[in-house]
Amino acid sequence: MADKDIIERAKYEPVRSTPPDPIAEALETFPYGLYIVGSRGAGGTLNGMMADWMMQVSFRPRLVCCSVENDATTLRFIRETNAFTVNVLPIDAQELASHFAQPRDASKIKGRSQEESAKVYDKLAGIAYARGEQTGCPLLDGALAWLECEAEQFVPAGDHTLVVGRVLNGAVLIENGDPLTQRHLGWQYGG
Repeated sequence: MADKDIIERAKYEPVRSTPPDPIAEALETFPYGLYIVGSRGAGGTLNGMMADWMMQVSFRPRLVCCSVENDATTLRFIRETNAFTVNVLPIDAQELASHFAQPRDASKIKGRSQEESAKVYDKLAGIAYARGEQTGCPLLDGALAWLECEAEQFVPAGDHTLVVGRVLNGAVLIENGDPLTQRHLGWQYGG
């Protein structure tokens, strides 16, 4: 499947009530970056998940927070190892982003055939990356910047879990680069 087709299929269109929901529309105006959260399961399996609900929450100690769907492979892996990475995507990384636009376990997408639902995607296949020295999780060569983190808190938040991580290591790979955001791709994940 072509990357453009993947991007088109990956657009999240929140379920709309009739009439339109003004709160959902207001929430969709929030600017969100696009990040790839790298994780490693207890058995060593690596994964990358596209995330946009990410932020720094403390200077001392340096803490970041990522909101992860409760049924995500990434959340399961982070719970198993307490380790994850955050890869900030540069503005020209639309093709790289498209590799991470669907869940690892295809069964998570409703309406797929039984054959399609049985697929498990290796989203790192064909992607240049290294394993972090501190976490063993993926650090993408094409990232604008990256962080390695140790999970310290898991906070239930509705259909998501907030993962608060202590930053262990980090680097900027592209000086003076601009980050990719949902607005650049025309995607929405909010409301």
